[in-house]
Order: sequence, then structure tokens, then C-alpha cells
Amino acid sequence: MLNNFDKISSDIDLFLENCDSLLVLGIGNDIRGDDGLGPYVISQLSILKDYVLNNSNLNDISQKIRNNELENQDNEFEFFDNVNDINTGNTPLNECLGSYINELNVDVNESLIESLEKTYLINGGSVPENFTGLIKKLDPSHIILIDASLMKMQAGEINIVDKDNIDDISISTHSMSLAYLIKYLQLEKEYEILFIGIEPEIMDLSFELSDNVKESSDMLVKLLFDKILAY
Repeated sequence: MLNNFDKISSDIDLFLENCDSLLVLGIGNDIRGDDGLGPYVISQLSILKDYVLNNSNLNDISQKIRNNELENQDNEFEFFDNVNDINTGNTPLNECLGSYINELNVDVNESLIESLEKTYLINGGSVPENFTGLIKKLDPSHIILIDASLMKMQAGEINIVDKDNIDDISISTHSMSLAYLIKYLQLEKEYEILFIGIEPEIMDLSFELSDNVKESSDMLVKLLFDKILAY
């Protein structure tokens, strides 16, 4: 299912070369089964980032994430002048990722703190267009988009799609096509943009990810966090 994982890792490394600041936007509806994988990835990355920055207790972090339900609309940007994470989900740290965090051996130095503070994590839900103004205000050099994508692959398969070929895949539930979203963002600036799609299995009304998609999502979380720590 994940035979291309090494290539995905290499492609992300190549993409992050010369990255000055990174924004990761998770997209999807977290009450429609695997369509919630984008918000799930953001939630897990937020917890890991908070852990490294604040050396926090995992239970405290999970409670903070659960309590951090913010109304994020373009007309509220003044509230987010120093924002690093915008996470509207309520997912605690997954057990699989708990073992990962216990194995982390991170030198929390000034350079790493600066890098993490310039890594923005946004749960765009099913209306990512609501966050275009905020993205422009944060003005990252690189943007990674994550969404459930119908690519005619096995459930849980991860694929990287070039922004110029994004029209060739079917995006799940959100109202604005990602191709249009990208074009709108790039009206003022040519952002470096990478799209990561995961093939869904279940898109019915459900708060749970399917087993295959959850496994792939956890692997992607660990991979992305390793890259975030290194760029």
C-alpha cells in the first residue's frame, strides 16, 4: 500500500529546500469518515509541535487541543497576529503517535524554536477558501495542502500531486476546487505549493477514519513532523 513512501519522503525533502516558513493546510469534513484525514493530520501535528516547543505533558496538550475551538474567519485576523496553530479539531494524540513522541530525541535550540514558530498549521475544514486571507497575512514561503482525494488507487495510498496537475484528481467534499484555491492564492505571490492526497475508503457519516487511512495518516504525520524538525 505504501511502496512509494521513500519517494514521497524524497519529494518532500526536495520541496522544502530553501524553505523559509511553512504552512500546512489540512482540508476535509471530519464527520464524513476518511474525509476527515486532513483535519486529523493537522491536529496530530499541532500536538507534536506543542510538545517540542513547551515540553508539555501529553494529557495537558490533548486537553488544550480539545478546548481550542476557535471561530476562524477572514474578518477575525486581528486575533491571530501571532498565530502558529489554528486547530478546530478535538482529536487527542493517537496511541501510535504516542510511541513516536516517546522516541523523539530533539535538541530544542534557538534555531529549532524559530523554525517551529514559522511553521503554521491550519485546519481548513470543508471551506479552505475561508482562510485565504489569513494565509496571505501569514505569508509563508511554502504551503503543503493535505486532503482525501479520489485518485483510483488503493485505500490509504498516499500520492503527491504537482499543483499544475491538480485538476486531474477528484477532491472530496469542499466547495472550492483546489486548483481554483491555488490560483487565487497566487494572484499576488507565487507560493511554493505541494499537494498530498490520500485515497479514502469510507466517506459516509462517521467520526472515525478507516483503518487503512488512519495508518497512512499516522505515517504521514510522523514523516511531516520529521521534515518540520529538519528544515
